[in-house]
Amino acid sequence: MKRLAFDSKKILFTVSNLEKRHKIITYASLLFLTISTYFLRTENQDIKIDYAMLQERNENLKQNMVIFNRNYEGFPLAIWQKVKRGDQFIMQYVNPIYVSKFGHLFQYNKYALIGKNNFANYPEKIAQSNYESDIAVAIIGKKIESIVKSIDKEGKVIQLKVLKWRDIKDNRDTLIYGMVKETISETNINLN
Repeated sequence: MKRLAFDSKKILFTVSNLEKRHKIITYASLLFLTISTYFLRTENQDIKIDYAMLQERNENLKQNMVIFNRNYEGFPLAIWQKVKRGDQFIMQYVNPIYVSKFGHLFQYNKYALIGKNNFANYPEKIAQSNYESDIAVAIIGKKIESIVKSIDKEGKVIQLKVLKWRDIKDNRDTLIYGMVKETISETNINLN
């Protein structure tokens, strides 16, 4: 037992002397940290490249939705399309009339609207009302005409007569289309 204690003391003493003279542990730690940093930097660059590719792909998909829905481009009423993903309805398309009438809500950039749900695009009360009518159309599957609220360019709440219908693509995607048929009234209700 004494021999084991003596051997361990001797080993510790030797390592301690080596460290004092040559700084082996310090240099080994620095080498390890340098190598780790190099690999982390390389991995970070790969992630940045992947992120840029995903952003470009996302922009292309948004533009392709406009091409896919080109039948509605010249339609004289405001039209939009949403896709159901889980329990959310994500905006996929708006026609130019929609942009001209309601673009003040999204700085007239339809690509700022596409890819977001009701709650990201509208005040909470309007978003909840839109969500409820979207879910009703998705479940029932028939055309539904309803009165919904929106905000005009002056910040007033307006009531719109809206027609919504459902389309299911390839037994997977539930698409909800909407069309503003007419503006009914304007009020000064605060929605916030």
